[in-house]
Parts: sequence; structure tokens; C-alpha cells
Amino acid sequence: MKSNNIPLLQIREHCPSCYSTESVLIYSDSFSSHGLKKYLDMQYRGRALINLEGYTYKLIQCTHCSLAYQMYVPTCNLLSEIYNVWIPNSAREELQGIRTLDYYRYLSEQVQFLIQYFKESPNLISVLDFGFGWAEWAKMAMAYGCDVTGVELSQERREYAKSIGLNVLDIQELPPNQFHFINTEQVFEHVVEPRDLLARLLVSLRTNGIIKISVPKSDGSLRKIKKTQDFTLLAQHEIVPIAPLEHVNCYTYKSLVALANTVGLKPLHPSFHKLYNSSSGWLDTKNAFRLIARPFYRHVFPKSTFIYFIRV
Repeated sequence: MKSNNIPLLQIREHCPSCYSTESVLIYSDSFSSHGLKKYLDMQYRGRALINLEGYTYKLIQCTHCSLAYQMYVPTCNLLSEIYNVWIPNSAREELQGIRTLDYYRYLSEQVQFLIQYFKESPNLISVLDFGFGWAEWAKMAMAYGCDVTGVELSQERREYAKSIGLNVLDIQELPPNQFHFINTEQVFEHVVEPRDLLARLLVSLRTNGIIKISVPKSDGSLRKIKKTQDFTLLAQHEIVPIAPLEHVNCYTYKSLVALANTVGLKPLHPSFHKLYNSSSGWLDTKNAFRLIARPFYRHVFPKSTFIYFIRV
């Protein structure tokens, strides 16, 4: 059904990053096809009950900035259904059950890096965790003594964050020229107008501040769907970066840098000293290899979609 004639999807008529209208088709399929119906049923465990018959999953790529994006994206009504019904908020305990020591080391490394970078006492460093989810990154920054503010849409997650002492604001309440560091973890792949959001966050960033953007890397997924033209041939890890309805922007290193450039940001290339000095776990052989390789992968010969940005 189309929810009593209320549209469920809306069209994006230009690239959400550079605003170009020039694009090429990567893949197109009906939401009523076997492959997409099976995916939605498995992904949301039978909770995706809205009938999307008549709607199309269409993945296109901007010929100007190379961003791949879904042409048809959820309207506010469907977004509310997806993030409040299809994806239940009560998954915090489930997530905590699968978090490992390496995960918390990973968060700790990021917070230690920003404290070292700004060379300030942690309590003087103002940070924003935008789209904080269950506030795991925010809690780590708070544990180090940083002044932390958060923005999140989910009311349940907002209430949880307030209960642990996080200062929670709405985006329109963010003060200008406030934050040394803005953390966005798995946010920009979901946003219908990512350039508009990035420009708004830039207003709240201090002159020499940093914005971290981390999103799924879509290179392999885009290559495979272009070649096979069959959604059913994608493995789960290949679906994630181009997930229908959720990951409406599909980034590579090149397209993520191009997005940042539109608002006057460029990649930061931190010193090895700061990167290695903020990491722990060197005595574990496997982890040590990862720690050695990560700065090269991200900052020397960059291919990843985890990037620190500063103003040009």
C-alpha cells in the first residue's frame, strides 16, 4: 500500500553532494522483486510490513563528483517507520553483548588523538557527538574529561544519554563557533541532504576545529552490483554500504572528500607520532599489525571512508 495515498518515497533530482544533475544509472530494481523483498524481510526480521509495491530502488552515480546515491529516498513518514518500528531502539543490550575490547580501544584511540591534537586540558576541549546513538563514543570522551554535547533523533536514546549526564541538544540549538571536534560516526550515509547538514555543522565548528566523518566504504559493493546487475548475488557485507532505504548515500574516499570540499573542508593528515601515541594494544600481534597499517591506509595512501577534515 502507499499509506492512504501518502507517498513513501521522494525523488532526489540532483546530486546531494555537488548538486549536479548529470548522472549514470548503476542499478535499478522494484521493491516488489524477490531479491529486495527477501532482503527487507531478513534485515528487519519481519517488521517491514509497509507495502512498497510500485516503488523502485534506483542507484545512480554523479558524473561530476562520483557520489553514488539512491534516487528515491524515504519521506518523513517512512523514515519514522524504519527507525522506530523496523529498527527497535531496545537493541542497546544486544549491542553491548557483542562489543569487544578492540572496539573500546578503537574509541579510546580517537579521543586520545583529539586531546593530543589540540594540546589542551581535556576539560577545555568542547566536542559534539552528532547522531550519537547509544552514546558510546560520547561516553568515552566524557570519561577522558572532555566537555561533550550530543544530538540524536531517537527519543529513547536521548533520554538514555541525559540519564548518564550527556548534554543533549537539537540541531537548531547548536551554538556557533563552539566545538573543537565534531564526531559523526555512521551518519552521512543516512542523510537525504548531506551537504546541507555538513554546512550547518561547520557553523558550530571553531576556526581550527576538526570534523570526523566515518561512513561505510562502498567501492566493492558498487563494482559488484554494476557487474552482476543482480541484488541477490550480494553477500551481507556487500549490501551494507548500499542498503536500500537506509544508506541512501554510498561513499568512496574520492566522493567523501568531494563532499567536504563543497563546504571548504580538506582532509587532515595527522603526524604518525600523534596517531601511534594514541593507540594501545601493541603487545597483541594481530592488533599491532592493524595499528601499524591503519595510518597508512587512512592518511598516507588514503582509501578509507574514515577521514578527519579541517577548514581549507
